[in-house]
Amino acid sequence: MAGNRAGARVIAVCVMAATILLAAPMRRAAADGNGLMGGVGDIVGGVMSIPMGILAGTMGGPPILGTVGGALAGSLNALSLTTRGVLKLVGVAIPMAATAAPYIPLFL
Repeated sequence: MAGNRAGARVIAVCVMAATILLAAPMRRAAADGNGLMGGVGDIVGGVMSIPMGILAGTMGGPPILGTVGGALAGSLNALSLTTRGVLKLVGVAIPMAATAAPYIPLFL
């Protein structure tokens, strides 16, 4: 009976340790997605979404209509991702500017 409890405790500790190890990187990645690199990533993703949409439309639909539809869908996705990235960068730049303002000489 005592060996059964020890085995259950070991399993419980292993499950809790695995949960903590797997949950910690996800929390850090979610916090990083809202900063400077998240904005740059959204802008790069927006630029790359047009060719991805064209390829997806061409491979997934009729040759001409799929290509045109993919280009339109990729363009809309590019517009939304690029706008979101620019807004993230502006949101990061405002606090950075407020922090750096005392160090900028008045004559600049």
